[in-house]
This record gives sequence, structure tokens and C-alpha cells, in this order.
Amino acid sequence: MDKLTEVMQIDFEEFHNSRKIERAKSFASATGMHVNHNEYPSYFFGNPDAKFVLVHLNPKQKDNYSDKYEEEFKHKSFNEYLCFHRNYGKFKYGELATKKSKSRFDSKQVNFIKPFNVIDLNDNDAFVNLEKVIDDKLQLELIPFGSDSFKTNLMQLSTLVPYTDLLLDTITQQKRDYVIFCGKVFDILLKDYVLNRKDYSFKLQKKDGTTAKNNVNFSKIVLTYKGKKINAGIAQSFAQQGLTGAIMKEYGRKCYELYN
Repeated sequence: MDKLTEVMQIDFEEFHNSRKIERAKSFASATGMHVNHNEYPSYFFGNPDAKFVLVHLNPKQKDNYSDKYEEEFKHKSFNEYLCFHRNYGKFKYGELATKKSKSRFDSKQVNFIKPFNVIDLNDNDAFVNLEKVIDDKLQLELIPFGSDSFKTNLMQLSTLVPYTDLLLDTITQQKRDYVIFCGKVFDILLKDYVLNRKDYSFKLQKKDGTTAKNNVNFSKIVLTYKGKKINAGIAQSFAQQGLTGAIMKEYGRKCYELYN
């Protein structure tokens, strides 16, 4: 993860020196999509060496239109900042948490990942499962700068190439068992790296035994990056509203079967 760590440290030092990140401002100018240049960026959460990798678009943050970061710095050093993201589950749900509250997004991740049987998520304590689902996998963000929403219609491949390259470089630093990209936009972002793919569209069975009305989608792909092949999947329906709880677990189970 040397390349990612280098980029992180450059942004971190700029942020602590000027209270903003010019790279984030440039991204917003190039795309027309607001991202926070005045908040701590988040590049990853969890274990960089994890066998399971889940890739999202960018961190969910309330849009901040201030010129600079206006609060007291949360991290005294880059190593402390790195440690925070490596142990984010502990800070949010575990022994280092000052206040615990369940996140719908992280609960969704628990339900999706559980059928893959790569993380022990069978604890009766929901907070233990939430901690594990963060710290025992590697979660990567395509764009490290937060925003209230991600405007996929504004994205251009040329703007995203450096971010996609950094993402794939990080993934290929270790042997991975599962790499899942979450969101339809990855169909476009990854197309130049895809060696082959197989697309699936199917309906899920709901908890009451009935069949859901709308189809969900998943693609099994093989990527190539700098001579390395990456077996991966695109879970286009991950962010779909209503795909929570038992039906999200069913989606995860089906994606697991198709991946293998």
C-alpha cells in the first residue's frame, strides 16, 4: 500500500498546513460535483492486507462550503490518522468508542458480506459484528473526498483515471479472495481494464417467501492492471434503496454463488 500511503501523506500534510486540499478543489472544478476540500479525506477503512475488499465511490459526508477546515485538528500526526482508519471499527463500535450508534450503511455491509463466510459475523452483539465488518476487511473509496451524494452523471473517465489506477494498485499489493465494486458506475470506470465479464440479472426471494418485483444485477469480471489479473465482481444493486436486512443478505448470498 506504499503508493496509497504516499498520496495520503501528501494530502494530510497539505491539509494540516493550509486547512484545505487543492486536489479536491480541482476534482470539483473538473467534474462540477461538490466534494469537501475542507474535511479530512478517507481513502480506506480496515485492514490493508484483508482477503476481502469492498470498493465504494466516496465517503458520505455533509457538504461543507467553507473555504477552510475550521475545527481543531482531530489527528496530531499522520501515523495517528493512519491508525484511526486502520482501526475505525474499534473507534466507532468497539472498545475505543465514546458513543455507539448503529449505522444503516454498516449494517447493510454486514448483511451483504456475511454469506461470503470470510469474516466471523455470528456474534449476538450487533456492535461486535459492526466492528468486525469494518476492521476485518479492506474498504476502499474511489474518491477519498466526502460529499452528501455522488453525481455519477457528471463523471468523466479522464478525470477518474488517476483515482482508478491508485485503487487497482492498492488492490494488487496483496492476494485477495474477493474484490467487490459497489455501484453501477464501475461498469463504465473499469471497462478499459476488463479482460472478460459475465453479467447476471435476477430476482430475489423476500423473507416472506414471495419474489421481489424488480431485478437486481451482478457482474463477474476479470481485470488486468500492469500485467496482473484481478478476479472481481461488480455489485451494481448494492446501493439500491430497499435492499436491506434479510433481502440484502439474500443478494450477498447470490453474489457469492455467482462469484464462485
